Amino acid sequence: MTLLRGTGLALMASAFIAGSAHAQAVIATEGPLQDPVDVPRPYAIPLPPNANPRPQWEVGMRYWWSEGSTRFDIDSSRLSPVYGSPTSTLTYDGVTGNSLEFFMSARNETQTFFKGFVGGGWLGGGSLDDEDYLAGQLKFSDTYSEIDGEGTVYVTLDAGQDFDLGYSGNLVLSPFVGFNYWQESMSAYGARCNADQVGGAFCGPPGSTAVPFGTKVINNKSMWSSLRLGAELTARLLDRVTFRGDAAVLPVAYLVNEDSHFLRSDLGPTPNIEDSGTGWGYQLEGELKIDVDDNWTLGAGVRYWYAETGGLSEFVQSRTEVDLQDFTSERFGVFGNVSYRFSTF
Repeated sequence: MTLLRGTGLALMASAFIAGSAHAQAVIATEGPLQDPVDVPRPYAIPLPPNANPRPQWEVGMRYWWSEGSTRFDIDSSRLSPVYGSPTSTLTYDGVTGNSLEFFMSARNETQTFFKGFVGGGWLGGGSLDDEDYLAGQLKFSDTYSEIDGEGTVYVTLDAGQDFDLGYSGNLVLSPFVGFNYWQESMSAYGARCNADQVGGAFCGPPGSTAVPFGTKVINNKSMWSSLRLGAELTARLLDRVTFRGDAAVLPVAYLVNEDSHFLRSDLGPTPNIEDSGTGWGYQLEGELKIDVDDNWTLGAGVRYWYAETGGLSEFVQSRTEVDLQDFTSERFGVFGNVSYRFSTF
């Protein structure tokens, strides 16, 4: 009996030792003392691709060389039958311009864009031809003056939407709506008599100098404020060469024009004639751009602006109004620019 009891106790002790050893093995391999289970490391979820592959921002400087003209008629025939229709025709022609401008564009993920430029410069050269008529269009005066000095200021602001026409994003059409302000101021000096139909009775013999060319005789300052409706087309022609075309119609172009006749004391202080009218016009631009690298771009192109209107011409001192006819402004030239492009998303 004693032997059996001792044997049982020995067996129980052995089982306990074996159980403890198994428990320690389980803890070592499956319990809190084991090495941490490998969990996949977190990774960044990629953002969707940019809807507009073009750079978000572009800023640059541009030089524009141009030549332009301004022409208009004043019709005073409704005041008296002695006047012709038109009564006076003024033509500022061959006026060259040298302008510098800052330009920029900004686009977002929805392919909406804003672009614009502001510029200004110097005008000079060219001539003024001033013709006056009596009834029956009898030309009684015709003078030539030289343009020298004054300048131009202009601003264009547009907002619109890009539309990818295919070809892996290499052809994009971008309709826009915008605003343009265009101001030109020109001063004319001297007066030389041209041939007329009354034998030079009022001015003098053809070729004679009625006013020395060092004397300022007239200044004309035209100011156009216009609505722009148009579109820009961008086409990548080669790996680093892109064509950009911009065309806009000006369905509403409002003109304020100031005429200052410095030798006409009978007209009062300058500006002594103010013209106004609402007309229309258009603006065209084409450019080739070359990518120097991912950021810098060189460009060169051509630009043409045109606007016309009719309206009223007021002699300020007397408050007399006559008809303004066929007022036109145009300017054509070539430009070169450098720009820097970058994105922030």
